[in-house]
Amino acid sequence: MATFAVDSNRQQMVATGVVEPVMEWVETAEGKRRPGDNQARQDGTGLPLWGVEVVYQSESWGRVSTESVKVTVPAMEMPAPSLFTPIQFSDLVASVRVDRRNNGLSTSWEAAGIAEMSGAKALPKAA
Repeated sequence: MATFAVDSNRQQMVATGVVEPVMEWVETAEGKRRPGDNQARQDGTGLPLWGVEVVYQSESWGRVSTESVKVTVPAMEMPAPSLFTPIQFSDLVASVRVDRRNNGLSTSWEAAGIAEMSGAKALPKAA
């Protein structure tokens, strides 16, 4: 898996207002993985993990499109970004891997915290 640091000041993102708890993955009796019933926690701090949905503009092979992704952030309380407002993250990274189901690329996004949210109270960076 390749991991890339993303400058949240340069990659403009807009919060959709959708935030969900990130659930732990569990192994079933059949050897498959599925989301469990417990909220995942950050290693080291034990803070609950949240998926903050954002949209941003992407360009691939000369084609511009709008992408919608969830950025995983640790926070004691559920972040509350306002609907369709700019949002910035601290220590934002994108991890890319090959998806064996379709031989395409799959990207996951993580951040140490929310650096700045227009229209909502910014949360402090996780330790």
